[in-house]
Amino acid sequence: MEQKEEIRLIIAKIIRERSETGQLVQFEELLTELAAQGLLNSDVAHQRSHFEGVLRQVVSENEDIKELSGRNRIPHYYSSRSLSETYAGIIVRKQENSLIAEIVRENSAIYPRPVPLNIFREPPFDLTQEEILDCLERMGKQGEYQDIAQTTTSIGTVFLYSNQHLDPAYASTLAEWSDVGQVNNP
Repeated sequence: MEQKEEIRLIIAKIIRERSETGQLVQFEELLTELAAQGLLNSDVAHQRSHFEGVLRQVVSENEDIKELSGRNRIPHYYSSRSLSETYAGIIVRKQENSLIAEIVRENSAIYPRPVPLNIFREPPFDLTQEEILDCLERMGKQGEYQDIAQTTTSIGTVFLYSNQHLDPAYASTLAEWSDVGQVNNP
């Protein structure tokens, strides 16, 4: 078997195996893995552009191998045999620390609805309470997240919304209906 073909098969295998465990793969990780397997010579920097072409070929030849870039434009690779595009997007957002803000903005703009804060502790997000609070603290200090606001219902449930897409009074009304009104009005 030609070495290029062997490398393409190994790349696809690495991506599929990582996807089976709920992980994405970045370009650098693939380079590192191929080097560890002795499939790249010591001058990896020289092979970067060649390897980028091989990786593009893997994506084009394998229907299940997908590329997804986040806000930082770093491409991540996954297999749609094991991960959906939505779930892969959640993983990318989680790695970029923009998960909560992006989900809140999306829900505020599209549906429109505020998001209960505790939803981020459930699958597929699986954040700990500490991770959620740390993220909210970081967002509070960064200008790009100043549109993310909170409202608390009459029973104490915290909801998040984007004030770019929802008026504060309307967001409070929607949160109250979702948390209290709907439950009490079958």
